[in-house]
Amino acid sequence: MYKLIFSFFFSYILFTSNISFSQFDSKNGDILNAEQVMEKNKEALVSIWYNTETFFSYYSRNVKDTTILNGSGFIVSPDGLIGTNNHVVEFLDSILVKLSDGTFYDAELVAIDDKNDIAILRLKNTGGRVFPVVNLGDSDSLKVGQNVFAIGSPLGFEYTISQGIIAAIRYDEKVNFSDPLTWAYIEKKFDKVIQITAAISPGNSGGALFNEKGEVIGVTTYSYGFYGNLNFAIAINSFKNTLNNALSFEFADSEEAKLKKEENLYNINYRLFSRFKTNVISNWYYSKQADTMKAPIDTFVVKQDSINKINFSKTEFYFDKLVDIRPDSFDVYRDMLNLYIETEMYSKGEDMYIKIKEKFDNDSLLNTLSSMLANAYTSSKNYDKALGFYQKLLKEDSTSIYNRFQIGVTYEKMKRYKDAINIFNDVIKRDSTYIQAYSQIGEIYFLHFNDYKMAKKYLENAYIRELKQGYSSYDAKLLYYRGIIAIEEGNEMDALLAFIELKNTYTYTEEDTEKKLLLYNALKKLLD
Repeated sequence: MYKLIFSFFFSYILFTSNISFSQFDSKNGDILNAEQVMEKNKEALVSIWYNTETFFSYYSRNVKDTTILNGSGFIVSPDGLIGTNNHVVEFLDSILVKLSDGTFYDAELVAIDDKNDIAILRLKNTGGRVFPVVNLGDSDSLKVGQNVFAIGSPLGFEYTISQGIIAAIRYDEKVNFSDPLTWAYIEKKFDKVIQITAAISPGNSGGALFNEKGEVIGVTTYSYGFYGNLNFAIAINSFKNTLNNALSFEFADSEEAKLKKEENLYNINYRLFSRFKTNVISNWYYSKQADTMKAPIDTFVVKQDSINKINFSKTEFYFDKLVDIRPDSFDVYRDMLNLYIETEMYSKGEDMYIKIKEKFDNDSLLNTLSSMLANAYTSSKNYDKALGFYQKLLKEDSTSIYNRFQIGVTYEKMKRYKDAINIFNDVIKRDSTYIQAYSQIGEIYFLHFNDYKMAKKYLENAYIRELKQGYSSYDAKLLYYRGIIAIEEGNEMDALLAFIELKNTYTYTEEDTEKKLLLYNALKKLLD
């Protein structure tokens, strides 16, 4: 498989720099060999690194804090603008750039073209230092068979040069790859790629591809491993287009540019937020182990717990950044609530729910979030906490029918059936159209009190109210109970009608399928 990771957003960022575009004609000028290309450009080439607290060493079999080389790049402006691949930097919450003299600088992401996997970085805190730059050539004038030189840091071996030729030039090139978060296959289509025989490996990504003039004509991006010498670079003119758009004051001052900048910043932070959130949830069982662990201490579990705490803090950090960028982004609040639920931080979850409730006046969205919490409490059978949660919410808003109904559901799960019936009747008194309350009372009388007369009274009430609203019942339990009661009464017609409706109700749970089978068998006995 090829070595390739991408981002999913496109933005132009305003900055001021002096960019060097080569004026060499391909038919004239000096021809350089590999030694001369390296000598001419080495000081303008960089490697891209990042810090991590969660690196797993296959040699020591331990997780450790370290700094890792992640790709290559090249300097395009004297004030420190860097060209590289987007997949080199898209998931990094801290970017370091190492120069040829060994100096490290922090860097920030300032422009992205996700379609062509291009990123532009800016070195930070340079103290006014003037940097050497590469010359950017013209990839439209390339010919198959021309000599090329790739310089980068394959597998961490910095300033490695390889020589080859242009094997082919391809347009609208489609490439399939795996998304690093979801592992789903995604197809990308590059505007123009240069197929080369110069060797590249992981670590070359984002590095410069030179012609014999010593000009950058491409950005080395991906290769097909195990399939021979199939290596590819993004054409430098695609990079120049991104750079030109970023440098354009007219574009950057437009409303469209501002929206793209916001979208770019949001997407960068959202993917980092999602990455750390996923890591926390995937490894949270280590933290649960650490909380209950007795001597002897498992150092690996302790280490993973420490990593989880770091990642948890980073998730909250990026949540705050996302809310600053887009205060009305419901998805971010929902995802953060989900993290609190998955890690069983229920008090934080409750606080987040209240914050969401204050911000988003949408019953359907809030009901969805309430269900998330209710399901979490229910799955852990922590009914006391569930009850406390809903009572707290009801105290915040005494008019909430939904929260009142959920208290009744919780009482039912706690086997406090009389309390549940009282709550459901209170719901009906406050809102006589709340059909689920009738259905729940009917279920309690049917299952727990074996009082078919009372069960039928409430179930029929629920069924008739559904019909009056202009649609057939979709509640499998309601239809099942009506059918069983009709069978107990020997009422073949009502039993048959209930079964037909239940059979035609779209359901997907094993429980509902079982109800259909049970009612069918009971009906067969009645008709026989």
